[in-house]
Amino acid sequence: MRPLLAAAALLLLATPALAQFPPPGVYECVSENGANLGELTLFVAGDYSFKNVDGNSASGQVASAGTDVNPLSGPLKDMQLIGVFGTDDAGKTTFRFTGADGLEVSCQ
Repeated sequence: MRPLLAAAALLLLATPALAQFPPPGVYECVSENGANLGELTLFVAGDYSFKNVDGNSASGQVASAGTDVNPLSGPLKDMQLIGVFGTDDAGKTTFRFTGADGLEVSCQ
């Protein structure tokens, strides 16, 4: 019985956690009508920077639970964006944010 319990414990440790974090990288962001909004750079542990089309850059922090993304500070928080992310079979990650004013943003 002990070997079975040990094997089950190892399997649980090797299983991905339910909460995942979006992969670090640089993502181009556009509005729902295709207008360029800027560039989102996501770093490890939730740090990010956002450079708008004017070249102004600011940074902040995001939290992630499952596929939900919640800006805690910085320009995404200032724009009142909340979102989700997904990664397809080819490894391409896409973020979809929605603002309080109805603004929809896609970053990939």
